[in-house]
Amino acid sequence: MDTIVVVAAVASPLVVSLRAAGWRVRVVPPTVLDEIGTHVPDVVILDLAHGADLAAAVENARAAPGLESPPLFAIISYDQLREVAALRLLTDFVLRTAHVDELAARLRRALRRQHIGTPTDELRAGPLRIELKRFQASLDGTPLDLTYQEFQLLRFLVSHPDHAFSREQILARVWGWDYFGGSRTVDIHVRRVRAKLGHPLSACLETVRHVGYRWSSDLDRALAASGGSSA
Repeated sequence: MDTIVVVAAVASPLVVSLRAAGWRVRVVPPTVLDEIGTHVPDVVILDLAHGADLAAAVENARAAPGLESPPLFAIISYDQLREVAALRLLTDFVLRTAHVDELAARLRRALRRQHIGTPTDELRAGPLRIELKRFQASLDGTPLDLTYQEFQLLRFLVSHPDHAFSREQILARVWGWDYFGGSRTVDIHVRRVRAKLGHPLSACLETVRHVGYRWSSDLDRALAASGGSSA
C-alpha cells in the first residue's frame, strides 16, 4: 500500500478524513524531517497552518535526506495562494476547504504517474557506468565484480550525488526496513566497494565525519580531501 507522510504540527480535518478513507497516513512534525528519509514515503504532504511560510516549508522538505524525489503536495489556505513561486515547486496542492475525495483523486493521479514513469536505465559518474536493469557496474568498460548488496550500495549513493546519508539511512534504503544488522554492515560494504573501484575513483565514496557516507560528484575535490592525486 502507498505510504503518505504528512508534515504537520497538528493534522488538519482533511488529513484526518484521508486516513479515515483508508489511506496509509503517517503524520510527523516538521522538527523530524531529517528522519523521514530512512523510510522513504510514496508521497509527502505539507499540511500548512494559516499564515505558514510555504516557501520555507517546501525548501525544508526537499532538503531532508531521501525526500528529493517523492511527489510533494501541500494543503494550503487562501492566503498562501499568493506564494506563486513556491506553488510551482509542488507536485500539486489543495485548499484546506477541499473535500477529501478531491485530495484522494489527485494523490492517485500522482502515484499513477510515478509508477508508470520510465526509469533511467543507467547512471554515469565519470568512467563509472551503472546499468540498472542488468545489475552491472563497469569502469571504462571493464565490469566490476560486485555482490548484489555492493551493487545496491553503489547505485544508491551514486544516484544521490553530494548527499550525505547516515549509516542508519543507508541500512534502511539499501538493506530494507526489516534488516536488523548494525551500522558495521555498511562500513564493511563501503570498504569492499572502495577496494573494487580502486584509485582514484574510490575517493568519491567519501566518509562524512559524525554522519556517514556520500558520493562526491567532484573527483578532484574528493581526491584533495582524501590527500590523494588523480595523476
